[in-house]
Amino acid sequence: MKRNNKDFSSPELKLQATGLGRAVAAARIARNMTRKDFSERANISPSTLIRIENGDVSVSFSSWLHAFERAGLLGLLQPLANPQNDVIGEARRKTDSRVRPRKTASKTGEYDF
Repeated sequence: MKRNNKDFSSPELKLQATGLGRAVAAARIARNMTRKDFSERANISPSTLIRIENGDVSVSFSSWLHAFERAGLLGLLQPLANPQNDVIGEARRKTDSRVRPRKTASKTGEYDF
């Protein structure tokens, strides 16, 4: 049975997906392209494009990328690939890595016999 990802998405995720979908729709309209023409050029179905424009989080990432590419928005995702833009990850990399304490010599001596 197929799981509906919408049921497991946070409100923030849904809000962001809706905004991205609107950006794709605005870019398509600015280019005077119909949904049919746009979806053909993006190699996705018209129904998938409608779902993307509505911010459906269950659409495959590949389809989103095709739509971003055709809309001229793909370059906006490039900063996400830069590890320095990950604030939490960058902070963890800058802190000292965990160092294991040295094993101390046995109090009874070096030898165990």
